[in-house]
Amino acid sequence: MNFESVKKYIKEAGLPNFRIGQVREAIFKKGISSWDEATSLPAQLREQLKKDCPLLSFEVTEITCSRQDKVAKALLTLKDGWRIETVLLKPQDTWSVCVSSQVGCPLRCSFCSTGKMGFKRDLTQEEITDQVLMWYQYVKREKLGERISSVVFMGMGEPLLNYLNVIKAAKDLSDPDYLNIGARHISVSTSGIADKLHKLAVDLPQANLAVSLHNADNAERSQIMPVNRKYDLDDLKKALEEYIAMTGRQVFLEYSVIENVNSRPEHIRKLADWIYSIKDNYLLHVNLIACNLGRGEKTDERVVKDFAAGLKAMGIGVTIRKSMGNDILAACGQLASQKKKEGL
Repeated sequence: MNFESVKKYIKEAGLPNFRIGQVREAIFKKGISSWDEATSLPAQLREQLKKDCPLLSFEVTEITCSRQDKVAKALLTLKDGWRIETVLLKPQDTWSVCVSSQVGCPLRCSFCSTGKMGFKRDLTQEEITDQVLMWYQYVKREKLGERISSVVFMGMGEPLLNYLNVIKAAKDLSDPDYLNIGARHISVSTSGIADKLHKLAVDLPQANLAVSLHNADNAERSQIMPVNRKYDLDDLKKALEEYIAMTGRQVFLEYSVIENVNSRPEHIRKLADWIYSIKDNYLLHVNLIACNLGRGEKTDERVVKDFAAGLKAMGIGVTIRKSMGNDILAACGQLASQKKKEGL
């Protein structure tokens, strides 16, 4: 929903300004799924808006709900036929949305389903924000109670390679006149695009930063994350030191534990040594997750717990994140639907 275009449409139609407020209330407060539900507007205007100003910039093709967790995944078909996925989840007491920023991903991380599909294009600012608006409509329509309180850029794609649209989307989402999601409740996850972290600290100083690390050995990280060949651990270290100095914010290091790949005692030691080499490392916190291996399989929880215990013994702050939505392929690294709609 490009609300600026709706405002322009109303003004050019010569309608009174209070109609803009009514439209804003209908979309961002009541969460209407159809212009027919905007009953405060004249019927003729509703019909015109239905024709000229669609509420969403894509088609909601399918919504799948988990039987195990409070998780739902949506398959969205974009106007050019490409398909993406987005996730609604409730890890604690409030709803969170995991948004995609690209169709596919150019980084080709070996453990990520999206990365294996290649890159098609960046999502527009509107296509990103509409993912959250779509879930807001869903929460209202299904009477799920609480509002959406947080957004994480952890879906398909590398957010910092679609930098301008991601920044614009994040600012829109936190706008009090839009969905009013607090800036500190917006998280950006990156595979380590080191030369963008300075700009991120300037443009979104209150947002949360998560870095997908997954290995603290340069050679091994390059094997599972080819991005490390361009931005290695030394580059990332310098960028994180600058980011922390500029923002004073905690940074989360994401680490998917893959048994016999990055789970051994030497990996624990190298990770701890790398963290301790960073200035103000007390602001770094490790999030561990059992890697989703496909076919419903994931790293044994015992391996993850042993890894966490090893880090704690070395004085590193660590949390084991619960993997949610595995039964509908909605967990970390599992989003993968970019296939074009037939006939397009």
